[in-house]
Amino acid sequence: MLAHWLALSLSVLLVAPLGLQAAETDAGMEQLQDGIQSFESGNLQAARAHFENAIAAGLTSPSLFYNLGVTCYQLGDYAAAETAFRALLDGSSGFLARYNLGLVALERGDSRAARGWFEQSAADGSPDKIRALALAQLRKLGEAGQQSGRRTERRAYLALSGGYDSNIAGLPEASASSEGGIFLDALAAGTLEHPAGARSRFALEVAAYARKYPSEGNYDTRVLQGRAGWTETLVDGERGAVVSVVQSWFDSRSLERRYGVEGFYRWNRCPLVGSPEQCGVSLAAGTVNGGPDYGAYDGQWYRARLHALRYYRSWRFDGEYTLDINNRRDLRTAEEFISVSPYRHTLEVAARYRWRPDIVVGALGSVRHSRYQSPHVVLASAGESGRREDSRVEIGLLAEQSLNARWLVRGEWRVRDNSSSLAQYGYTRQTVMVTLEGAF
Repeated sequence: MLAHWLALSLSVLLVAPLGLQAAETDAGMEQLQDGIQSFESGNLQAARAHFENAIAAGLTSPSLFYNLGVTCYQLGDYAAAETAFRALLDGSSGFLARYNLGLVALERGDSRAARGWFEQSAADGSPDKIRALALAQLRKLGEAGQQSGRRTERRAYLALSGGYDSNIAGLPEASASSEGGIFLDALAAGTLEHPAGARSRFALEVAAYARKYPSEGNYDTRVLQGRAGWTETLVDGERGAVVSVVQSWFDSRSLERRYGVEGFYRWNRCPLVGSPEQCGVSLAAGTVNGGPDYGAYDGQWYRARLHALRYYRSWRFDGEYTLDINNRRDLRTAEEFISVSPYRHTLEVAARYRWRPDIVVGALGSVRHSRYQSPHVVLASAGESGRREDSRVEIGLLAEQSLNARWLVRGEWRVRDNSSSLAQYGYTRQTVMVTLEGAF
């Protein structure tokens, strides 16, 4: 039975593009026809080249994007196939596109995303044939879920970076110490997931991060994190909870240790303006123990976060709002008081465009406003006194290229400007960075 449905599913993928052809008159029609002929003759690489040339020539017909998606799927380039099918979501072929996005998600091993796409393609209004195929896939996922629910899964992530930081200490430009330098980053993470039920799993995660400044070792940082979590897949999304322990070091000295707990809920079909493909909310709280030299950081922190994800043709848009509340001991001496307990509002947005199947370009921006609970009192030689309020603006550009199914290389440029009511905390900073990233 499974083999029958698999064969039927592939027949939809392979035959449907020819039935979607429209009487196009754009300059790329000749390339489209040549691509279809190459596809029919089994020359998939040539077919893909023709379809991409048609896009470059300005053709934007649904049949073109569908044929490109099918070809990339057959070639095993699932990221490019996903991009092509997403271009059809808002058109008359939307249900078929969602079904094929479910097949792509299955090939990429993301059964949760696949379930969401199949549920959408089986919704009211879907053509009978597509709806029948989608329901069959959902039944298969139910059977596979019972089997995979008994399997333990392992994943790993590695990123190595190098770059330049124009203001390592984050000091005002007038300061003699506002110097730049090269930095090296390394991030490694591993996850172990084990079934806890038909639709729920336990997960353990360990991550380690380090940044080193060869010319300014006093600013080297390290972070080690451990997390244990539970997630449950629901009809419309996912919910879960996580407990975590995070230890950080600054200049080889213990900075702080955090103990936290977080609960979250994610929706696959989000009832917000613009109909994002995914949105979610999370609430977190924890306690902090500062290191021997950083007792001022002792206290509690609380966080609320909202996020949304939207695809449009070859674009991906991400948005996130975060509220952070800190209640720390603060730094008190006989003559000075420095607050390290801010309320923070952060809004972040990012846009990514898949320029070619293996190349993505994008831009990001964020605005963060911080208000510290109590006024600073400092010696005149150390800076200004008063209540500290910071407004930080950050913008950036990025470009990344996939090297193969596991590895990619990314280049980033960011500029950050922090204006503060207290002059000693204002600064401007630029960073450029190149990263080699792998997922296993």
